Amino acid sequence: MDLTKLKYVSSDVPTTDELELLNESRMRISQVIRARWIILGILAGYGVIPYVIFHHYSIDLSSITTLQCVFPVLAWCSMATYNAIFLYAHHWVANIRPLNQIQLLLDLFFVTVVVHYSGGAVSWFWPMYLVVTLESVLVMEKFSDTFAFALGGSLAYGWLLQFEFYGLIPPVSMPFENLSLQQTLPYGVSKWAWVSISNMSTAAIGVYLMKTIRYREEEFRKLVIRDHLTSLYNRAYFFYRLNSEIQRAKRYKRVVSLLILDMDDFKQFNDRYGHLVGDKLLRALSRTLLSNIRYSTGKPSYEMDIPCRYGGDEFAIILPETASAQAVVAAERLRKEIRLRCGQEMTEQLHSATGSHPLEVPDVTVSVGVAAYPEHAAESEGLVKAADDAMYAAKRSEKDRVIVSDAVPSGLSSIRINPPASPAGEPISR
Repeated sequence: MDLTKLKYVSSDVPTTDELELLNESRMRISQVIRARWIILGILAGYGVIPYVIFHHYSIDLSSITTLQCVFPVLAWCSMATYNAIFLYAHHWVANIRPLNQIQLLLDLFFVTVVVHYSGGAVSWFWPMYLVVTLESVLVMEKFSDTFAFALGGSLAYGWLLQFEFYGLIPPVSMPFENLSLQQTLPYGVSKWAWVSISNMSTAAIGVYLMKTIRYREEEFRKLVIRDHLTSLYNRAYFFYRLNSEIQRAKRYKRVVSLLILDMDDFKQFNDRYGHLVGDKLLRALSRTLLSNIRYSTGKPSYEMDIPCRYGGDEFAIILPETASAQAVVAAERLRKEIRLRCGQEMTEQLHSATGSHPLEVPDVTVSVGVAAYPEHAAESEGLVKAADDAMYAAKRSEKDRVIVSDAVPSGLSSIRINPPASPAGEPISR
C-alpha cells in the first residue's frame, strides 16, 4: 500500500502546491472543530434545559434510568475530548488525508449513541444526522464523500431501529412519548424513511450550493492570478510563486531555476499581420508552454513548473528542483518546440484568414535567459535580473538563442545544496 497517497505532503521536500493543499486541509479541520463545538453546545442544551424545566415543574423522571444519563454524558465528554485534541494538534496531523473522514465517522457514532439513549425511534435528536451531513458538505474534498456520510447516517439510524425492534438492544423509554411506537414496525419504517430522505436531500442541497460557491471561488481566483489573454499566471502571481519557491529552496537546501523568454521581432510581426493575429500568436505560444511543463502524477494533479506571462511578449517559467544545466536542456527543447509548433500554427491561422497560403511562413523564435538559485542569485529580485540580463544578451547576439546568466550572487553564505529530485536532461516533460 502506497502510504504517500494518504498524505498531502508526499516527501520531505514538499512543493508549494502541496503546502497549499496542506493549508486547505488545516482550514477544513479547523472548520470541523468549530462546527463540532456548536454540536456539543446543542447537545448540552438538549440535555440540561429539559432537565431544568422538568425539575422546575416537578415532572416524574423515574422512567429515566442511570444508563440514560451516564452514556450520553460519556458520549459528550468523548466528543469534547477528541475535539480538544484536534484543536491543539491539527497542525501536526493535518497532513493525513483521511483525518476529516475519521472525525465525521466518530461524530456519526456518538450521534447514534445519543439518539439511542434519548428514545431511539421516538428520539427528538435525529436531526443531528443532518448537522453531520452539513459538516461533510463543508469539509470534504469530494462531493461523493458527502453522499457517503449521508447514507452512513441513514444506515446507522436504520440499524439502530432494527436492533431495538428485535430486542438486540433494549429500547429506551422517554417521558411524554408513546413507548409502543418503538415496537411498531410501520412507524419504525416510516421514521427511518423520513430520516433517510431528509438526510439525502440535505446532502444534495448542500452539494449543489457548495459546488456553486467553489466554482465562483475558482473563477475569482483565476481572475486574480491568471492573465486573461493567455490563461497563464500573471506577473503578480509570478513574483509570489518565485519568492515562495526560493524560500522553500533555502529551507530544504534545494535549487530553483528561472527561464525568461522574449519573442524576437514581435513588434514587426504585429505591424505586418495586425494586433489580432499577434494575440493569436501569444495564445499559441502559451499553449506550447503549457504542453511542455511538468505535472504531478498524484490526484489532484497540479503544475510542478509555473508558466507565467511576465510582460507584453515576455514569458517566464519557474522550474523548482532544477539546476541550471537541466534548465538549459529544458530551454533548448522549448525554444525548438516554439519555433516548430508556433510557426506552423500561425501559418494555418493566416491561411484560414486569407483563404490562401501565405507567401512567407512567419518565423517565430524566442530568446531565452536562464538563471538559477543559488548559483546566480540569492533572492527573487536578483534571480529575475540575472535571467533578464541573460535574455537580453541572447537578443543582442543572434536571437533565437539560450544564454545562461554569468551573474555572481552577493551576500550568500556557502551552503550545501542537495541534488535535485528530477533526473538530468528531463526538467520539463509531461
